Amino acid sequence: MTVRFLFVTVQGFESAFYGRVGARLRADGHEVEHLTASRRAAAHLRETGERARALQEIDVASGPAEDARLESAYGPLLDLARTDPAAQAIAPEEARRPAARILAAVERTVQDARPDVLVPEVGRETVRLAAHAVARERGIPTLFLLYTIFPRPLRLSVDTLRGPIVPPEELRPLDAEERAAVAAFREAFVARDRPIRAHRSFAVTRVRLARLADELDRAVRGDRGNEYLHPLARLRARLAAPLRALAARRLYTAPRPGRPYVYFPLHDVEDYKIAYLLPELADQAGVVERLAAALPPGYDLVLKEHPQSIGRNPLALLRRLAAPPNAHLVAPRTSSHALIRAAAAVAVISSTTGLEALLHRKPVLTLGAPYYAGFGVTVDCDGLQDVDDALRRTLAFEPDPERIDAFLHAAWRACYPGAPVLVDESDANAELLARSLGEAAEALRAGAPA
Repeated sequence: MTVRFLFVTVQGFESAFYGRVGARLRADGHEVEHLTASRRAAAHLRETGERARALQEIDVASGPAEDARLESAYGPLLDLARTDPAAQAIAPEEARRPAARILAAVERTVQDARPDVLVPEVGRETVRLAAHAVARERGIPTLFLLYTIFPRPLRLSVDTLRGPIVPPEELRPLDAEERAAVAAFREAFVARDRPIRAHRSFAVTRVRLARLADELDRAVRGDRGNEYLHPLARLRARLAAPLRALAARRLYTAPRPGRPYVYFPLHDVEDYKIAYLLPELADQAGVVERLAAALPPGYDLVLKEHPQSIGRNPLALLRRLAAPPNAHLVAPRTSSHALIRAAAAVAVISSTTGLEALLHRKPVLTLGAPYYAGFGVTVDCDGLQDVDDALRRTLAFEPDPERIDAFLHAAWRACYPGAPVLVDESDANAELLARSLGEAAEALRAGAPA
């Protein structure tokens, strides 16, 4: 079965990687087109035989009437721009114009390419959000690429990032072989004792230097009009990160011996799922203050930064996080499994740490309806308004090990081999990802769940 794919990327190594994925899909008999925010990325893709266009190369109508048409079809333009890094430094009304141009260019591309499936990387950029909006309005499935803890770690979520990973009816009693497989996975994962995304490194490598040189070259020539190309700002941020991480050390404290605690893993400061889908929970300091205040007397709240956020969190934010008298911000390279093992419970917004806590049979409180909520293995709270009662229920909750294993196995069965580009940009992963996307897309075309 031939499937028409449209990949939407921003630039650089991301676009190049999905070019390799597209080449594999074409070799398997599918049709592929790419839309990118970079002229040079589009040119490079075309040089390698891919069909590609850049946003800047697409002529679109403009003006108040066109803006009104777009908003009537897809909703407020500012909603597409409110989390976009390129729009953060400009006034909201000024952000409407580039959002309209991007949305119209995406619309034209979808009209021309007529894709059966859209594949955008998950992110905050307007082009990604606009692509999903256009696909949704036309009934074109969007495959979101997400990374999980399972042996086959790729979760392909169709059209949404907030739904359950499997229908509840997929949970069933396991046979002896399946129980043994889950037990072996659980023991191996816990024994490995490392995050699924590596801690952020400040090392100066040849790859990073080459990418910086490429960005500088594109900013000077060949990629004008690329709103996401800011090499000097990126360089300043990279130089500041190790200094900020060093200064943050004085804010870290260990959990108090003998005091029971709830472990709350902080989220990536650039997490699209929080910033765009759960804006009411985006103020992590506010969430921490509310959780700390809701804990019963005698309990502490232990916090740890996301592995990819080391050196990114402002010191003022870290000071506020550590301010409640019963809150303890631990060093970011502290073993998460050790913290889970010693915790009375774990509270999360949408972190995979909640899944890891289920491996340890710990009570888990979810605040943001992650894909493992609603299966009877967690205590679920819709935001912070009822968190006092939810925390009390969580501390008294005893999750059923058999139901946890049934859920883990069902979720495992729903995942695929491969990983998004930010996890693994190798050629081997591009091959795996192409096969998984082809299989999932063919299932969608056939009317089966991906």
